[in-house]
Amino acid sequence: MIKPPLSRDDLLALVHEHNHVHNEHRRTTAESVRRKLDARVLEIEDRFERALAEAIPDEALRRAWRDHLHRRGPAPDEPPPVSPLVFRGRSEVGSEAVAREKAGGIHIEVDGAVYDRRRGLDLAADPAGTELRVGTLPPFRERFELPAEALDALRAWVERPDTEPPWRWARELVAEGLVDGHFALTDRGRRALALARRAA
Repeated sequence: MIKPPLSRDDLLALVHEHNHVHNEHRRTTAESVRRKLDARVLEIEDRFERALAEAIPDEALRRAWRDHLHRRGPAPDEPPPVSPLVFRGRSEVGSEAVAREKAGGIHIEVDGAVYDRRRGLDLAADPAGTELRVGTLPPFRERFELPAEALDALRAWVERPDTEPPWRWARELVAEGLVDGHFALTDRGRRALALARRAA
């Protein structure tokens, strides 16, 4: 099962941003500033609705989040936190390494067992892609497990950032670690796009 693309903290950040802009709107008296702030509030509410649609399949939970945004109701405890994927790869002997950001750094699992915890990754790049070195194990060649259409949509958006982000593929892109919960391109996303360009 793919994890939701946004965590509770991401939704709380949108609520905080909404409340901040809404409070600015109440304090200002200049009509031109009020119009700009109105537009910002609507833009944040639109992002919030898209986030709810992507992160939360349950309508009752979406209603609870809307109540928190608009009426200062209690913040729901869901969705659960997401540990962002920063690397996935396979070695020549068939072992798989997965690295995720967690509290205190990056946790690397090899074949499902926690193997290492560290602050950064030991990555080496060449024309065939990126490799991760973990101790004395054979290197792990980076792999990306998402539909080609999702990567194509991401590449099109990165090349034309004035267009709408590929929200249709948000779940897959975030689960694979190519974008974060705010749809910003990650280091892994940059590596995926660079590899796709070299393969084209």
